[in-house]
Amino acid sequence: MPNTTPRIVSSIGVVPVYASDQDLFLEFYTEKVGMELRFDSEVHPGIRWIEVGLPGQHANLAILAADAWPDQPARTNWMTLHTTDLTVSMKELAARGVELSDRVSAPYGDFCTFTDPDGQQVTLAEVPL
Repeated sequence: MPNTTPRIVSSIGVVPVYASDQDLFLEFYTEKVGMELRFDSEVHPGIRWIEVGLPGQHANLAILAADAWPDQPARTNWMTLHTTDLTVSMKELAARGVELSDRVSAPYGDFCTFTDPDGQQVTLAEVPL
C-alpha cells in the first residue's frame, strides 16, 4: 500500500558544527573531506558564517565559531530542514502535536522553528523545488 501521508520535510538543509578554529575546519572539510565551499561571509558584526557541502548534494554543514555562539554549547545541536510548502508542513506538524513558532518571513526565505524532545531548536524553511 502506498504511503499517503503528506511529506513534511523534503530534505536536510543546514547542520551546524561548532569549531574552535573556523579556518582549520574549513580546510579540513574542503581539502580533506572533499566538500565544496558554499558560503563564507560575516552575517552579523563579528559573526562569520561558513557553509560547506558535498558536490551534487543540498545538505550543508555550517562551520560556526564556538565562542561566537555562547548559548549553543558544542553538545547542543540545531538544524534546518527544508520543505517545499511551509504552510502545509506547519499545519501537519501542529496536527501531530508539535509546538511551532510563528512563520517568519526574512530576506533569505520563510521559516518557523520548533524544538526536539531535548529542547534543541529545529528550523523548518521553505525552499523552491
